[in-house]
Amino acid sequence: MAINIRRFCRLNISLANNILLKPHFINVGRRSLYSERDIGVTAYENTRFVFRNQFMTIEDTFRSKMKELCEQENGVIYTEDLKAMLHLTQETDEDMDLLIKMLEKYVQIKHEQKLGTYVFGPVVMRMFYYLNQPRRALAAFENEIIGDSFNYRSSFRTLLCLLYKHNMYKEMRQVFDKVFNTKGLEFIGRNSVLLYAACFRENTPEALEYGLNIWKKEYQSMKPSVRSSSMMAYLAIRNNASEAALEILSVVEKEQSISVRCLKILAYLNLQRYLQIIPLLRVAIERTDATSVYRPTYFADVIYELQDRLNTESIPEKEDLLKLIQLLKAQDQLDTQHTLEEFLLKPIVIQHKTGMLQRDSRGRNRLQEHRDRIGLKNYL
Repeated sequence: MAINIRRFCRLNISLANNILLKPHFINVGRRSLYSERDIGVTAYENTRFVFRNQFMTIEDTFRSKMKELCEQENGVIYTEDLKAMLHLTQETDEDMDLLIKMLEKYVQIKHEQKLGTYVFGPVVMRMFYYLNQPRRALAAFENEIIGDSFNYRSSFRTLLCLLYKHNMYKEMRQVFDKVFNTKGLEFIGRNSVLLYAACFRENTPEALEYGLNIWKKEYQSMKPSVRSSSMMAYLAIRNNASEAALEILSVVEKEQSISVRCLKILAYLNLQRYLQIIPLLRVAIERTDATSVYRPTYFADVIYELQDRLNTESIPEKEDLLKLIQLLKAQDQLDTQHTLEEFLLKPIVIQHKTGMLQRDSRGRNRLQEHRDRIGLKNYL
């Protein structure tokens, strides 16, 4: 019965229109934490359209010429050749092989002559994302000749997003480890959330151990985001490590976040420490009145899980907790639009600023990130 109630809450037809109109509502078909716009794929697609129009009648001739140049020992691939091929490439073996050969020759000539400032690494990863080629993207990243060209946060982020989209969690850890060992956590920055999301979705004791190890290292330097910590806490709860989950949640700065409140409830529920759940619910009710702007809420799936447990167990706190749950329902403090898991895995919203560069926590201009977000308009 409770399962049916939860399903009803999530699929309530009367709420459907409001839900679909919300910009942050999770799309079931969407598998990435970052939108294609935010990782530059939309800009790449637009530029690709321009190149396809320009080369409409000479594509085959252009490919033949590029193959010929790649086979010649003294053949030279110019920047404009590479730009064009990056936007003409199709998901065929022939095109993919030709592109890699062009990239390798371009890099070798560039190193010998020490000319050119074209940053193609991020564009290559956007191309692989657009063509849905995770294996080839990974092979390019590991290519000894062109691998250094991907030493940009945007390249790293796009590759992780593509692997995440295809459930390639083991490969994500390999990429993360390589970047971590060569560039460090400061370079990785908040892209670590993709690694935590991969561990969360993999949901194994091994993924928990790996994720906790990274989380501890990040906490010592820059402190993980609330979402990252929440993912790791939820993963710990799912793998019977609720004590570890509570330790993680105890150091989260935004302790009043809805995800943190709900995760604490689940952790105490698993530990059968019902007494500690009472203040977590009571504080929301006490802070709510007719004139209150802040109305603390809880995810309905979490509260119904608590209610299910209470209805099957005999504990001293049972009546108090059930009364609090009824008050939450009466005061409309249950979020029925998302589950806790959907909330944690919904796309990250990036606020795009114009007119000035964003600054990091140390006040330095994030010039490279700014360049990456510009997209491809300066490559034409």
